[in-house]
Amino acid sequence: MNPRSARERFVAALLDPECALTFGLREWNDVLMLGRDHGVLARLGAGLADRGLLERIPYKARAHIRAVSIAADSSQTSVRWEVNRVLRALAEVDAPIILLKGSAYVMAGLPAARGRFVGDVDLMVPRDRIEEVERVLTEKGWAPSEMTEYDQRYYREWMHEIPPMQHPEREILLDIHHTILPRTSRFRPDAAALFAASLPLDNPRLRVLGPADMVLHSGVHVFNDEVSDPFRDLTDLHLLLCHFGERPGFWDELLARAEVHGLRRPLYHVLRHVTRVLATPVPSGIIEASAAGAPGPLTGAALDWLFRHRFTAGPSRERSTSARLANWLFYLRAHWLRMPLPMLIRHLSIKAARRVQERFERKPAVAEA
Repeated sequence: MNPRSARERFVAALLDPECALTFGLREWNDVLMLGRDHGVLARLGAGLADRGLLERIPYKARAHIRAVSIAADSSQTSVRWEVNRVLRALAEVDAPIILLKGSAYVMAGLPAARGRFVGDVDLMVPRDRIEEVERVLTEKGWAPSEMTEYDQRYYREWMHEIPPMQHPEREILLDIHHTILPRTSRFRPDAAALFAASLPLDNPRLRVLGPADMVLHSGVHVFNDEVSDPFRDLTDLHLLLCHFGERPGFWDELLARAEVHGLRRPLYHVLRHVTRVLATPVPSGIIEASAAGAPGPLTGAALDWLFRHRFTAGPSRERSTSARLANWLFYLRAHWLRMPLPMLIRHLSIKAARRVQERFERKPAVAEA
C-alpha cells in the first residue's frame, strides 16, 4: 500500500464524501486500514451518512464503518451518562464546571462530535475548588487511579489536573483540570480568562470554553502534547474552524485570544497544518497575521518535517524509520515543552529506571503441568 496515496484518498472522501463512490475494493481496503489506525473511520461514516451515501459503498466497507460508528455512538452515550452522574454528585458544590475536548464537543452538539470516539470526560474547575470537588466525588464513589507517590506528586504539584478518577460501576475515566496546560509548561494560558469567556450549555451548571479558546486548547493539545490520534485531533480542529469560522468576528477573536494566552506559536502551527493537510478555509489575512508567532527558518523546517510525519503516516505496522524517529522526537519535544530541563531529566530518568525495574521483576509465565 502507498500510505500517502491512501491518506490523500481518505482526506478527499472526508472533505467530499462523493469521492468515496469512486473507490475500488483495494482502495477501500487501504482507506479502512488507515481510518481505523487514525481513529477517523466513524467520522468518514458520519459524512457518508449525512449525504445518504452509506448504502452505496461496498457491503464489507459499510459493515466496518457501521461497527466503528456504533462504538463511537456508545462512547458518547457513556460520556453523557457520566456527566449526568458528576452533576448529580456535585449538586451542592457551587463552582463552575467547564467541559473540555471530546466531552465538550458531545455535550455542546458541535460538528466535531460527529463520528468521534470519546474515551473519558475532561472537565475544568477553579484551582481553589478542585480539592473540594475531588473530596465530594470520592465520597460519592469515584476513586483516584492507583499510582506511586512520585506520580501523585507529579500530578498535584506540577500538572494542570489531579490524578484521573473512575467510578467502579463504569469504565470511563474522569479527568479534572484547573487549567489547560501543566503549571510547569513553557506556555502559561490565563485560566481566569478561560473561565470568564466560557459559555453556558442548556444545563446552566455546565459550560464550555469560548469558541476561540476551544480552538486554542485543541491546538495546543495536538501540537504540544503526546496524543494517540493526532490526525483525528487535527480533523477536530478542521471541523471547529469550519463551524466557528462562519461567526462574525471569530477570526480576529482567535488572534486576540492567542495573544491573551501566550499561544501565538501553537496557533501558527494549527493554521499552517490544517490548511496544508485538510484544506481548511482560513482567511489569507489571518494566516499572514498568525505568522507573527512562527519559529525561525531552521526550527520551522524541522517542525514541518516532524508534523508532516505525525499527520500523514500510514498504519503503524507500515511506518517508515523516519516516521518512527519523528514520533520519538515529538515525545521528547512534548516533555521539553512540559517542564524545565532539570525537572525533565529527573522525570525521564525516574521513568526509565522504573521500566528497567519492572522488566527485571517481571516473572516468566510458568507452563502448567
